[in-house]
Amino acid sequence: MAGKFKLPALSPWAWVRLLLAAAMLYWVVERSGRGRILQALANASPGWTLAAALCFFLSILAGAYQWHLLLKLQGIGYAYRACFRSYYSGLFLNNFLPGTVGGDALRVWDVHRSEATGVGKAAAATLLDRLLGFSALAFLSLLALAYEFHKNQLPQSLLYRLLWTVGLVSLSFLLLLLPLLSRRVSKALHAIIRTVGLKKLDATYAKIQNSLDAYKTRWGSMGYMFILACLVQFLRVAVHAFSAWALHLTLAPTLFFSFVPLIALVAVLPLNVGGWGLPQGLGAYLYALPGVFAMSATVGFDTRSAAAALAFLPTVIGMVVMLGGGFYFVFRSSAPPRNKT
Repeated sequence: MAGKFKLPALSPWAWVRLLLAAAMLYWVVERSGRGRILQALANASPGWTLAAALCFFLSILAGAYQWHLLLKLQGIGYAYRACFRSYYSGLFLNNFLPGTVGGDALRVWDVHRSEATGVGKAAAATLLDRLLGFSALAFLSLLALAYEFHKNQLPQSLLYRLLWTVGLVSLSFLLLLLPLLSRRVSKALHAIIRTVGLKKLDATYAKIQNSLDAYKTRWGSMGYMFILACLVQFLRVAVHAFSAWALHLTLAPTLFFSFVPLIALVAVLPLNVGGWGLPQGLGAYLYALPGVFAMSATVGFDTRSAAAALAFLPTVIGMVVMLGGGFYFVFRSSAPPRNKT
């Protein structure tokens, strides 16, 4: 019997996150100048702002398709239309509730109640969807940095710092994906866990591996998934680029591909509220680094204000676009959805 998806109650830790996020946002605004930030946002070009919103919506369509295909590889026939509703609703929850996993739980729950399948396979597809997204971002960053090193137009010190940071992030996700997708690596890790004698960890790891079995050694299918993930993340990086153009700012494309993955990573830390807090603080810091962007002569605000405005605008655009997901969530049926194509 299908139950209702329940929103998580606010815990004391959630209230702590609320206070931390509010403190970070207050620091960014006061440090950069509230009036100048508002002026920058008010002067944003409507055309480029609309282009950024459209680009974000296209990334939602592509992201839902990626998740749909990952479920399909598991043998779960959850139709694309249903995937889109769940994916869109999940994004809404992630950005309008404390934390960033409530939307993922909703997606898993929707598949579970619709397809009468265990949560393991749906959770594995959703986890892999997340990891592929971050891995694609890191890969695009490395490509952009390699191109920038070839052009040699940005300060070498900045490029080397970005290369070290993005390289470590890329290596981290590679080390996460290998045990999940490679049979040899997973067997070796499983043997190590058994040798150490961690029985509970061994049982948990075995369950995870069973849920991910459908993806192992299917390198052609997973290669296609990675290309699709790169498209999704390219569209989301483009949201930041269009936001900069809306604010009449000019940045080297490499910087977007280098900064956005770092901002996206801190957004999933359990110290933010719906993507607010550390992402804006880090964005305001990164965009204000010397030589990052050149403002046109018509823009009447300083570097800090411009950086803060660019840190805020993509988040605001994303929240407006994700209101559509709120419509799907509010009017969702308590009964299992009709899974039609």
